[in-house]
Amino acid sequence: MPVLAQGGLGQGKIKVLVEGLDLPGETLPAFTREWNIGVRPAYPAMLRHYRATLNEQSWSLPDGALEAFEPAGREAMLSLSSRPPLNIGEQIRALKAYPYGCLEQTASGLYPSLYADAATLKRLGLTGEPDAERKRKVEIGIERLLGMQRYNGSFGLWGSDSDEEYWLTAYVTDFLLRARDQGFAVPPDALKKASERLLRYLQDAGQIQVNYSQNAEHTRFAVQAYAGLVLSRSQQAPLAALRSLFDRRSDARSGLPLVQLAVALEKMGDKPRADLALSAGLAVSRKNEWLADYGSSLRDQALILALLEENDLARERRDERLFALADEVAANRYLSTQESNSLFLAGRNLLGKAEKDWTASLTSGTQTRELSNKQPALKLDGALLASPLSVHNQGSEPLYQQLTVSGYPTQTPAAGGENLSIRREYLSLSGAPLNVGALKTGQLVLVHLEIGAKQRVPDALVVDLLPAGLELENQNLAQSSASLEDASEEVKTIRESMENAGIKHQEYRGDRYVAALDINGSSTVHLLYLARAVTPGTYRVPPPQVESMYRPNWQALGDAPAQMVVKGK
Repeated sequence: MPVLAQGGLGQGKIKVLVEGLDLPGETLPAFTREWNIGVRPAYPAMLRHYRATLNEQSWSLPDGALEAFEPAGREAMLSLSSRPPLNIGEQIRALKAYPYGCLEQTASGLYPSLYADAATLKRLGLTGEPDAERKRKVEIGIERLLGMQRYNGSFGLWGSDSDEEYWLTAYVTDFLLRARDQGFAVPPDALKKASERLLRYLQDAGQIQVNYSQNAEHTRFAVQAYAGLVLSRSQQAPLAALRSLFDRRSDARSGLPLVQLAVALEKMGDKPRADLALSAGLAVSRKNEWLADYGSSLRDQALILALLEENDLARERRDERLFALADEVAANRYLSTQESNSLFLAGRNLLGKAEKDWTASLTSGTQTRELSNKQPALKLDGALLASPLSVHNQGSEPLYQQLTVSGYPTQTPAAGGENLSIRREYLSLSGAPLNVGALKTGQLVLVHLEIGAKQRVPDALVVDLLPAGLELENQNLAQSSASLEDASEEVKTIRESMENAGIKHQEYRGDRYVAALDINGSSTVHLLYLARAVTPGTYRVPPPQVESMYRPNWQALGDAPAQMVVKGK
């Protein structure tokens, strides 16, 4: 009984009704069964950004732009502002949609729930959850973060047994203290241990062991400055340690730690040094270097603006920096979770600032909507995201428009990428190539991934989405029915290479294999995992993906066969 899937996203339902069941001497009632089934597109999600400045004029979405997306899951965020836009609604959407959860991603994803209530989300065109549900999300997130706290009070990237993350320990402690200040229950012992660890960082740079950075002096300075800022909020940052750090201010290769140090010095009572550190911080631009502080030029500029707003500093410089930051947002096609949250923190204080009155209108297909400074953003989906689509500024003052369309492509995405490369092959346990056009149910499939990088990528994330006919054999489970130990000598050679691949974390999910790893430049990393052909059918095959989590422009897609066929025995 062939069943054809024509697209969709989320929970699908299959209902079977069989009538006319006759046996000799009796007529049976109709037979009915229902199943829920998870549905996702075969290809990775994609974004398209459209920005414009409207001066008493209209802007129209290019013809055919929406046809590049599958209808299921297609949506857009439209925002308008008389100030340069940071697209806060899109940053919140992206943070909530991000499917992976290391220490940084977990903390960053919680900030909108901490600070953005239902009224704020509505103004941004988003549907908010009830306050009780929002608070429960934060509570669960706090529990998850504390589950990654190490024995000495620091935090690990993927768990309490991961290596110590110095800058992120300050970042997470910062979040936990903010959550406590917002009324959430944070265990005092956990906060005490984290704060004590930050104090050790601040007083002794030797505690900060830099594994890989293009400037280790900056990395230590950045960790110490952030630690000082977090401790200063509760008057726990020794002034002598802050002054000693100030004397090393030439170590900074970015303005952010200098501004953090300035805030810490001011809170601890040293205004003259605080002013000097602030002036220095506002004058320094970050270069495109890996500095082991999860940053980028965009992230650092956004957090600087957030600090200026939160602490009411450099009022005369904020508008200028907002314009520069908006230009940087426009120049970046992809953002990391760290960048998205930094933009949220920079923009949340701007939401409450008065704007001149303005109005604009949206026409989308047969639908029309009004926008204004009181309702500057809309989420578009369904009938509200249709062609032709246009936005009209009804006033004389310029408006900055940002439209971000997200969804899944209708066509197979082209292989290729920047800095990174990835290749996949399907093998038998003997190491021979498999014909994926003629698999049989129950057959084991060995998946071999080769990942390369021109420059070192210490934060690579590999994601291999499974075709719907395959299921993972989780090698982390003792009761797994198959093992890589059963493979041939040729495969064992690849497996030995995998053991030296710098893998930081692996996940065997229901529909994908995920690995986080450190890739050296000009080298190839090998990954292996086992899957089993389960459900007869013909399936699209997703391409393998790899990206740098904190340099998101570094990413790649691999080639994939058009389809996989699983036949019943």
